[in-house]
Amino acid sequence: MVGGISEGFANYLGILREVDAQRPTRQSLEQWLTTEYGIKHSYARNIVSLLLFGTGLLESEGKCCQVTSAGQDLLKSGAASLLYEMVASRFIGIDNLVSIVEQRQPISGEDLQRAWESEVRQKWSVRWNDRHASIQFKHRLDWLRSLGMINKVADGYYLAKAGIREVTRRRVQAATGEGAAEKVSHSDIEDKLTAIGEFFEFVSIKRAMVNEARPANTPRLSENRQLDCLWARVIQFGGKVQYAFEVQLSGSISDAIERLEMVASFVQKGVVVTDEEQQARIEDRLAVKNSPLRDKILFLSYEDIDNVVEAVNALRVFTKKIFRE
Repeated sequence: MVGGISEGFANYLGILREVDAQRPTRQSLEQWLTTEYGIKHSYARNIVSLLLFGTGLLESEGKCCQVTSAGQDLLKSGAASLLYEMVASRFIGIDNLVSIVEQRQPISGEDLQRAWESEVRQKWSVRWNDRHASIQFKHRLDWLRSLGMINKVADGYYLAKAGIREVTRRRVQAATGEGAAEKVSHSDIEDKLTAIGEFFEFVSIKRAMVNEARPANTPRLSENRQLDCLWARVIQFGGKVQYAFEVQLSGSISDAIERLEMVASFVQKGVVVTDEEQQARIEDRLAVKNSPLRDKILFLSYEDIDNVVEAVNALRVFTKKIFRE
């Protein structure tokens, strides 16, 4: 993309705005790019051909270039995810890069390139020589970094927030039926909570039973319900520190409250991952009940969780580079 990784997507939108306002000829657009961004004409020609017309964002109207309806959608939303979908549908190996990073993060640039080339050669039977394959890999990786899908610390690559959301979107999209999609979304957040807890060196248990969060000297509950996630750590001379989590996408708010109330006396916080509307309803019910959970409740949004996962991914790379290599 024009302007490097940090400015690539913003410049891309700027180019679309210029075309929308001026409706230049293809030659004029190429010349404007060379002047505006100080690039060679051959580079400008490739930008126009591959990343503008090739992605379906521009089209010809007589001798003029104009922004397509897909390009207008991108301009209105300013969403990098839309451009990602267009690029991924037209260039081989884009999705593969995201998948490899997800599965093996943190991963070095050398290992990432090796794994990506192997997948691409096997899946599409491309006959690129080593130099051309290396160039194609670098282009795609730079695109994904410009779009906020992948990030880098030192030589370690990991999923950024947009990449985390893309992986979730794929899983939800692959589910058949609304109920199945919601289960996938729910499980995805549970997995993220579990991974965050493990990074902070808790025993992190997905779908822990309520009795697991209650001390051994308390009565066992016959109705042994499940918490969505439980973090636990024994501190020397300090006892057991625990955090209980519930993911409230939809369904019964009463059930979520009751599960947390069963362990409220034994945890430092009861954390609910939900939206603003359901948060308000939960707070109202806790106030009416004068619930013991009221002083221990903490609310997080879905975006909060993705923000923390992105930070944890970065810290994993940093930790590995500084303390283990």
